[in-house]
Amino acid sequence: MQVNGQTHPHREGLTLHALLRELNVQPERVAVAVGDDFYPGARVPDRPLEAHDTIEIVRIIGGG
Repeated sequence: MQVNGQTHPHREGLTLHALLRELNVQPERVAVAVGDDFYPGARVPDRPLEAHDTIEIVRIIGGG
């Protein structure tokens, strides 16, 4: 499994929300892409992850 371009260990039963918790990332403060699927902010689902998945996590930064 790749997370933001880095190899990350996959284990059976790993979900997207569990991965974000492990990385200390709040789902509502990021946008996440899993392969070709894109999830903005609070719409990040708790979907199962596979060993071949490529995940990109982008932090949302407000400003003006």
